[in-house]
Amino acid sequence: MVEVKEEYAEKPVPQNARLGFLKPAMVWAGFAHAYICIFIGSQIMGGLGAPIAYAAIISGQIFLFVYSGLIAHRGAKLGLNFSMMCKAAFGKYGYVVPVLLISGLVAGWFIFQGWLAADLTVGLYGGKSFNAGVGNHILPGILGTTSFWAGIWCVAFGFLAVSGMRAMAWFGKFAVFTVAALEVWMIYSILTVVAAHTGGNPLVSPIVGKPWTFALGFTASVGTFIVSSTMTGDFVRWTKNAKQAWGVTAIAFPVCNLVTLMIGAIYTAVAGKLDFFFGLSAVALGLPIMIMQLASNGSVCDGCLYNAGQGFKNITYYISKGRINYSWKKVTMIVMFVGAAIAVTNFIHDIVPWLLTIGTLVPLVGGVLIGHFWIVARKNTLEEHLVAADKKMNVPALIGLGAGLVIAVVIQLTAPDLPGVTGGLIGGIGVYPIVAKYTGYFMNGRLTAKGLGGGISYGTAGAMGDTHTPTSPDTGGVGAQTKETSDSNTNNGSEGGSDHISAKIDKLVGFLAPWFNSSSSRLGGKS
Repeated sequence: MVEVKEEYAEKPVPQNARLGFLKPAMVWAGFAHAYICIFIGSQIMGGLGAPIAYAAIISGQIFLFVYSGLIAHRGAKLGLNFSMMCKAAFGKYGYVVPVLLISGLVAGWFIFQGWLAADLTVGLYGGKSFNAGVGNHILPGILGTTSFWAGIWCVAFGFLAVSGMRAMAWFGKFAVFTVAALEVWMIYSILTVVAAHTGGNPLVSPIVGKPWTFALGFTASVGTFIVSSTMTGDFVRWTKNAKQAWGVTAIAFPVCNLVTLMIGAIYTAVAGKLDFFFGLSAVALGLPIMIMQLASNGSVCDGCLYNAGQGFKNITYYISKGRINYSWKKVTMIVMFVGAAIAVTNFIHDIVPWLLTIGTLVPLVGGVLIGHFWIVARKNTLEEHLVAADKKMNVPALIGLGAGLVIAVVIQLTAPDLPGVTGGLIGGIGVYPIVAKYTGYFMNGRLTAKGLGGGISYGTAGAMGDTHTPTSPDTGGVGAQTKETSDSNTNNGSEGGSDHISAKIDKLVGFLAPWFNSSSSRLGGKS
């Protein structure tokens, strides 16, 4: 494997720079072992009680696996990060809307994670925290405030992301093993020490505090990682094939994230109360809890900042037409310091509205990505996707995103028992392909000349016709590995399993919506 120093923010990752399974898996595993998810699981249990809370948590994680896996499959096959996938789906101007939205939200998650680490620090050793109680005042004055530590932790965690995927993989490995060991200890303590004190039953428990709807519990479970799972291409493009991408996704959801959510849920079921430190703050001066939350929050922070840096780097470069060409590290550092400044203000400190916001808005983009890469352009090659990315905008995709937003708002106002993610999926997987079909943007799973923004010949694999093909030296390396036709019968090697998945999904699409594959005189170009 060639040692590559860059992060490929604006071009596909070539096969000779791919990292394989382990490093991306360690990044996602460390990322998904988030201390905040333990508290979110506790909140879900408090709002729903057992066993309904467990159903909400598990169903949310299954949703994340399928949702993220579908995006990851295409990201790995094509070697594209989130921004480039959006450019192929929305166009080089249209993609600004989803990338700014998602990059802004994931930057907000980075800010909140750094702020949370600070509030937990103060809740143990400082003065009065926002959510974690009053500390023991070991840290005096300004050193005992959430604002001070919010800036410290955002910068400290942020430099891991600035160092790139390899540093993040190293820290992810440290976080996984450290947090896993402490999680085992927490589970043992909850089921023995806490249960003996309260007499609680983890399988049956009442609601603690304000009741939740099942939809809110499901949305909270999904909202833990819906942002970065939509941006999963940033991570899985480093795998060697789509099968590895599905494996990396499974490590994150449901395995690692489910464990953290369940720990918090079990604690509240047994203890009958909500507690940021889960009754363990007095053990060894709270050091085990501090090590756990710093390792997990640090890993989440670096993953979120990496996502945000990829998005903002791509946006600034293309909006300025290359005139603003700051390095990826410089853009990421700017986001890091701006985020640290916002964290110091204590602006983002309430988790439930934040989860509802991202659980409603983010699937608007993810739904379009799934609709584009699995229905509208599921048979196009990497080279064809790069040509489509040079088109100004994909109007049907933007209509699908807008329709999803309207549907999501209507659901929130009239049917609160339905999860907010429903709107985005209907808009992206339903409205977008229908509009694209009847406006002549695709036929038989391939973008037409109108959809591509130029002429193309499908008779020769990879031919561009009259269009220009990007001349990145990396393109050829990836194209040879990622070109696929979903109905191909020639699967071999490590790609066999992933091509088989593509063929199965292609058949499913044809079965559920056969008109997607029908001929129409309204469509221009050949299939």
